[in-house]
Amino acid sequence: MAMTIAVVDDDDRQKEYLIKLVKKWADSRSIAADVCGYGSAEAFLFDYEDKPVSLLLLDIEMKGQNGMELAKRLRARGDSLPVVFITGFADYMSEGYDVEALHYLLKPLDDAKLIRVLDRYAERKVDAVGELVVDTENGSMHLNLSELLYVEAFGRTCRLYMHNGRRIDAYAGIGEFREKLPAGEFVNCHRSYTVNLRYVRAVGRTCLTLDNGEQILVSRRLYGEVGKAFTAYYTAKMGGVEL
Repeated sequence: MAMTIAVVDDDDRQKEYLIKLVKKWADSRSIAADVCGYGSAEAFLFDYEDKPVSLLLLDIEMKGQNGMELAKRLRARGDSLPVVFITGFADYMSEGYDVEALHYLLKPLDDAKLIRVLDRYAERKVDAVGELVVDTENGSMHLNLSELLYVEAFGRTCRLYMHNGRRIDAYAGIGEFREKLPAGEFVNCHRSYTVNLRYVRAVGRTCLTLDNGEQILVSRRLYGEVGKAFTAYYTAKMGGVEL
């Protein structure tokens, strides 16, 4: 397993201590981790435009844009980057839930608690369908593919429809995007559509029906492949028992 972990804290001593602790954790778990430190939210965002990040360890009280504002900015544009807040103030805890923070740790930091949080994150990452970073008009964005319903082609770009109702326009053709999707989890049902099989309720000759009732076109040429993919996916989910 490989991951990139960003530490954002305007206290240099705290930042360097966290970087050292995370690297020690990664080495003890045989995880290839690139740990990057930033002294401000603005510095992190500048780098994040081009550098994918797996996990963000984020202080809240900082000069300039604070950590909660940074997290809200990421969520407002549909970015699901996992965030762990590390702060000396408990007042922000309710807001941490609002931005779906992975965890909230208080300073002075209990090293053992951070290690447990990192362990849980690593376990979840192994079990996850997949994660990737896409380019959008708002910059690079972290996505959890388990939350992606389907992809629709729009010329040289594509639109991503998320489980929470968000729509994200990505600067990538659907062919390029399809190459990044995990085999067996998504199916190409039409030249303009790729669907997450976990959200498919039924397969018809002309359309797929999703759990939310939405219908997606199925081309005549791909109908057979779609049916096989749907059967294989749910057979695997039921432990190999085909009904």
